[in-house]
Amino acid sequence: MTAQTIDRVELPPADRAPGFGRALAYELAAFRTVRANWALMAAALVIQVLLTAFAHDSRDHGDITFEKTLSVAWVFSALIAALGVNAFGTEYRYRTIITTALTVRSRAHVLLAKAITVVVAAVVAQAVALAASWLVLAVLLGAAPTVPTSLALGTGMLCYIALVTLIGLALAGLVRGSVLPIGLLVVWPEVEMFLINRLDLPRPLLTALEPFYSARSLIAPDPDWPMVLPMLVLAAVLLGATALVLSRRDA
Repeated sequence: MTAQTIDRVELPPADRAPGFGRALAYELAAFRTVRANWALMAAALVIQVLLTAFAHDSRDHGDITFEKTLSVAWVFSALIAALGVNAFGTEYRYRTIITTALTVRSRAHVLLAKAITVVVAAVVAQAVALAASWLVLAVLLGAAPTVPTSLALGTGMLCYIALVTLIGLALAGLVRGSVLPIGLLVVWPEVEMFLINRLDLPRPLLTALEPFYSARSLIAPDPDWPMVLPMLVLAAVLLGATALVLSRRDA
């Protein structure tokens, strides 16, 4: 009788375990394969172009139309922000979150990879929508917005979209789903608008209590950048809470 030889497989040391690079590659591949993401970005583009066309008045300068269009852009910002929600929501829906959790050693890498992926996608999608809106005004309607105004409005809109997307990502990670986070992203700004008309509070306190409304001050020819701080803090707190929750549960 001959003895059978069993080959031993050596596992990589803990410090060589797959890390951020593997997580980022996994998230990029996952993002591309979710058809809902492409549908959301296409819908945002179409709505932006239609809003631009309907908002234009032949008596207005392109700057006025561009500002009017972006002043209501927060209404459909949930379309882009849903990219962040999908990053966690689809994984919990299809039970692929376990695969994601096993891909890397650190859950923080998973969250960071998701954040980078969805923010880049959201910013690029919104930038394309802004460019299309500008071209409609300049080429089809003959009312090109000026470059300084376009850059100021566009930069503010991109910052706003990036923060909303991160908040959507964090909410989906906290509640392990997509329906509630999307509902909150739609309802939350509306509740703030209601509070503006009902509460008689000092301006600094209202600014802190209404992060979405305050951050929309960025979408202006002369952005008020300090107004973004409440929303920035909110995004950081929610992401921190999500990282803590992820580190303490199985997936």
